[in-house]
Amino acid sequence: MRRRELITLFGGAAAIYSLRATCAVAGGFPHKEPEVPANAPAATAESLIDRLIKRWMAKRNVPGLAACIVRDNKVVWCNGYGMANITKKVPFTPDQSLFQIASVSKTITATAIMQLRDKGLFKLDEDVNKFLRFSVRNPNYSDKRITFRHLLTHTSSISDSDAIYSLCAAGDPTVSLEEVVTQYFTLKGSLWSRKNYAKDAPGTKERYSNAGFSLLGYLVEVIGEQPLEEYLQKNIFIPLKMNETSLYIGKLNREKHARAYTYVQRAGRQLSPGNGDGNLLPEGVSPRAGYNEHALYSCPTLADSMVRTSVNQLANFMIAMMNNGRFEETQVLKEGTVNEMLTQKLGWFMTGDYWGHDGSDPGCSTEVALNPKTKVGFIIFANADIKLNRVKALLLAKAQQETP
Repeated sequence: MRRRELITLFGGAAAIYSLRATCAVAGGFPHKEPEVPANAPAATAESLIDRLIKRWMAKRNVPGLAACIVRDNKVVWCNGYGMANITKKVPFTPDQSLFQIASVSKTITATAIMQLRDKGLFKLDEDVNKFLRFSVRNPNYSDKRITFRHLLTHTSSISDSDAIYSLCAAGDPTVSLEEVVTQYFTLKGSLWSRKNYAKDAPGTKERYSNAGFSLLGYLVEVIGEQPLEEYLQKNIFIPLKMNETSLYIGKLNREKHARAYTYVQRAGRQLSPGNGDGNLLPEGVSPRAGYNEHALYSCPTLADSMVRTSVNQLANFMIAMMNNGRFEETQVLKEGTVNEMLTQKLGWFMTGDYWGHDGSDPGCSTEVALNPKTKVGFIIFANADIKLNRVKALLLAKAQQETP
């Protein structure tokens, strides 16, 4: 499964008008909208962003999308478009639709790691082997340690091989996170290969690593002395009132879970060629022309991509990150820790004035971006594997225009 490495916030902004303090749903399946003239009368201004997003969705064959804009400590605009479930005609909404957030999950895993660091349980530049029952070493540089900082900044020299993606399947994982990382990093393990490591020495080159973040998730389990799901619920999700958020499909209302779709003009043997995860379709279903609805699927690597939540719940996490680790009366991170994470790229990337992360899995694209100085940010979920540049540009323009 592939995930894009960096966020791109700019892609041609349009003139967008006033924010609305309430959420709405632009109902119906995406369809082509007429062009909106540059000198459109004021009566059409309020719905301009809706028209532009819906037209983009129709052109790109995106079934559904939900987004929000956050300022200071609240959601100031949010909306949903199209379908979360085409078959059942369930609309995609920012408050009700649950969806996997793909690699945006890494920002939450990084938060968990930093919480444990703040408790004095380890230092970022310590060798992770100190906490593992197996050794993680690049065979090309067996004398070089791999540290927590290396994992957080994608400089560990750990690579992603096809083997790790071959475990993705319909339903919740049937093997544990511990088993996956043990087999991936242990010499002679079923997933071990020299290809699991780059030719660069640890700490010398940034190389995006999903496997590295899976290892961080396991380190949360080891150091936190509890399963990753349990740790995240107690220390992040519940404190942030993300009450319908989980790593597991079975712990959520399946009827509220948006489906992932891949649109193809012609039927082929594989919807995600080269990713090692096959079609991820329901049992007995073959790829067809048009919209292919993936099964609710997962990968046992968990920490790199498997958080499932809604746009508005994830906004609570964003609010905490924009307000020095604080959400309402809850402090989930120390003020200095948030600044450290952003300035040192510990689980976050920077483009322009915005810090963020994106995610991309079969039938899934997600994005979070925030500006800690202006305290403005936005979130996008789409149930298609598509570049979100156009929508990001629209939201960025809308947010900037309304910033005092």
